[in-house]
Amino acid sequence: MVRSAMLAPFYSACPVCKETGSRPVVAFRELSYGRCTGCGLIYKREQQPGLGDGYEEKYFKHNRAKYLSRWDHRVRKCLRQVLVCLEYAPHAKDLLDVGCSAGYVLEAAQRAGLKATGLDYSQFTVNLCRERGYTAEYGSLTRMPFPDASFDIITLKHTLEHVDQPMDGLREIQRVLRPGGVAFVIVPDAAYYKIIVMPRKGRSFRPDRRGWQHHVYFYEHNLADACARAGMQPVKAGKDILRRRLAKGVRAPYEYVRFAFLWAWVQVCRLTHLRREIQVIAQKPKADAQLPASQAEAA
Repeated sequence: MVRSAMLAPFYSACPVCKETGSRPVVAFRELSYGRCTGCGLIYKREQQPGLGDGYEEKYFKHNRAKYLSRWDHRVRKCLRQVLVCLEYAPHAKDLLDVGCSAGYVLEAAQRAGLKATGLDYSQFTVNLCRERGYTAEYGSLTRMPFPDASFDIITLKHTLEHVDQPMDGLREIQRVLRPGGVAFVIVPDAAYYKIIVMPRKGRSFRPDRRGWQHHVYFYEHNLADACARAGMQPVKAGKDILRRRLAKGVRAPYEYVRFAFLWAWVQVCRLTHLRREIQVIAQKPKADAQLPASQAEAA
């Protein structure tokens, strides 16, 4: 394929481990991706300047993800995820959702009894959340407008892959978390079968789909490693993190059957590379003890 002369370098080295070596993954006229020879991260090597429409009203109203629809379903799903976070941080009183979109996590957090705050780089979604009665602030993941140790739980759902400097974003999360607090991070899975077998035809890399939006694609192991490099301890990772505490009483049979079904589905997804996302829960150490040198990254 003839390459465009308009391409500009995006990452000159892996944004996680700083390794400069990479192997080609896919290339279009507008952008290209490579795989780090060190940690395996898939990252954007080149991109045409000005590619994409941005993250304002058009993006949220007309995106294939239908961000403004299926409210009840999305809130129920978010509530299950918030309850998982509470299993790892039962002391939690408040939650920050970074990339708060239409406010599903904020609603779920309030239903769980938490004080909820949203943060988004889109002024459209900040205004939308405020109109719906939620607390929301304008700002970016890499420079959050909050003091150190402000929140017990931070959720980051399909946001990390959109920022230019993902490690700076994870360090900001570590800064804003209170000791003992947890971060719940969800990103697209680099092991998803369409990325493996049809990188040019799937939506993950195409410039007119997710290519202009997504700058990195993590695997489960290097997402956990990135959290560790940022000063947080990964405590759980997988295709889907399920609750450990199931309901008792009359709901017990339903809960156990549902858990068994979801557990089986997660195993199938792991073997067949179905399901597009991976999840990690990482905890900020309660003490200021340093992580092992092999996991730490110099500031």
